[in-house]
This record gives sequence, structure tokens and C-alpha cells, in this order.
Amino acid sequence: MARIVRLPDREQIIKQMWKLANAGAGDAIKLACFPPEEWRDTEKLELDALTEFKRGSNGVVELKFVDRGRLLERLLDTVDHSGEDQVDRFLQAMEGEG
Repeated sequence: MARIVRLPDREQIIKQMWKLANAGAGDAIKLACFPPEEWRDTEKLELDALTEFKRGSNGVVELKFVDRGRLLERLLDTVDHSGEDQVDRFLQAMEGEG
């Protein structure tokens, strides 16, 4: 039986964008400081803003996060009336893919 996934409404999208724009990096840094064999309770870490995590064979760790500046620009566009059409088009496109 297929599970129906509901698309978020405009307000939920705006709240998620705001959350990502204000997300901290502390938990991602904690994750980077410990070797994988010592990772415990990773599901409790706040890693929403983390987009990429790489650990090289030489021990170098690379963390990439959401672009806060770009996210805030998009958020501003979205809460502006001109942004309403963009969110509506996005939701319509997502419904078409579902």
C-alpha cells in the first residue's frame, strides 16, 4: 500500500527555511571531532544545515553547510508578495512529480 506524502504548505516551508538559516554548526563540529567508531546517538544531533561531510584518508574533515545568505535572500523573496507565486509554482511542480 502506497503511503501518501503531503506537501508542506507555504507557512511550513517558510518556517523550515528560517530554521535552516538559524541552525547552528556545533553538532556537526562535534561529529567531525570524533572518529566514526565513537559516534553514538547521531540521530539526536542537529544536522539540518549540514549539506556535506567528508573525512579524508589523511584525517582531514570537510564540512559544508547551507548558504545562509542565499537562504535568507530566498526567504525574503518568499515572504514578499512577489515570492508567493514562486512558492505556489514550486508546490504545483512538486504535486506534479508525486
